Amino acid sequence: MSENTKKSHIVTIMQELLNGGVSSSIDAVASNRNQYYGTIKKQGVELVEVWKPNLTNKGQHKERSLHQTIENIKRAEAYLNKLLGKPNNEVGNIS
Repeated sequence: MSENTKKSHIVTIMQELLNGGVSSSIDAVASNRNQYYGTIKKQGVELVEVWKPNLTNKGQHKERSLHQTIENIKRAEAYLNKLLGKPNNEVGNIS
């Protein structure tokens, strides 16, 4: 997987989280999103992780959302800006 593809998956996840969404390892955007959550956490971004039952079998998966503190949201925005090549004081494109 190219660095640009990896970066685009992380950008998509960060945009979803900053828009108040929930991200899961079983989302269709990436074949296995679990590989990206560690990268996000290493940037100091705190995620709330909750185990949820799978809809199609008896297994479980984690759903993740952004821990909603001002400091954590700022860290997440700064990381998204870094990924997008924007200055830290500019609000990231979270559409």
